[in-house]
Amino acid sequence: MEITNSLLVAIMFVVLLSMGIGNALTAIVTVVDRRTPLRIDWFHASWMVLLLLVALSLFWHTLNLLDIEDWQFSAFLYVITGPILLFFGSGLLLPSDAETEELRTHYFAVRPQFFGALALLQLWVIGVDVLLGSGFTAASTFNAVALGIVLVLAVFERAGVHAVGTALAWALFLTAVTLRGLNVID
Repeated sequence: MEITNSLLVAIMFVVLLSMGIGNALTAIVTVVDRRTPLRIDWFHASWMVLLLLVALSLFWHTLNLLDIEDWQFSAFLYVITGPILLFFGSGLLLPSDAETEELRTHYFAVRPQFFGALALLQLWVIGVDVLLGSGFTAASTFNAVALGIVLVLAVFERAGVHAVGTALAWALFLTAVTLRGLNVID
C-alpha cells in the first residue's frame, strides 16, 4: 500500500472524528446509566444523538478526501478543523460532574460555546464543498439554514426557542439524509 498525503489526511480526519464520537457516546452512556442520579433532559440528549449522527455522516464522507491528489498543509489544517469542532461541541455537552450536575442547567450554561462551535462547523462544511471543488451546492443550502438555527440557539436561552430550534435541526438533518439517500442532493 502506498502512503499518500491523502491517506494521511484521511487518517487524521478519522482519528479526530473518533474522539468526538467517543465524547458523544460517553455522554449518552452517562445519561442512560441507571447508577447516576441524572435525569434525562431531552435538549441535551437530542443534541448528543444529533452530534453522533453528524459525526457518523462526516465519517461516511472520508473517502472523498482520498480523491484529492495534491494536498497543501493549509488545506489539511482546514479539513481537520471540522472534526475538531465536533470534538469541542461534544466535549462541551459532557457534564463536568455527572453526580451532581443537572443536564438542563449544564446545556443552557454551555449554550453559547456549544452552538458557536456548531455555527463554525456549518461554515466549515460549506467551505469544504468549495475546497473539494463542488462549490456552493444544494447540500450547502441545508448547512446555511442550520447555521441560522444554531446562531439563534446560541443567542436565546428560552426553552421554547430551543424546543423549536432542536425540532427544526432534526427535521433539517433527516431531510438532508433522506435526500442524499435518494441522490437528490450531493
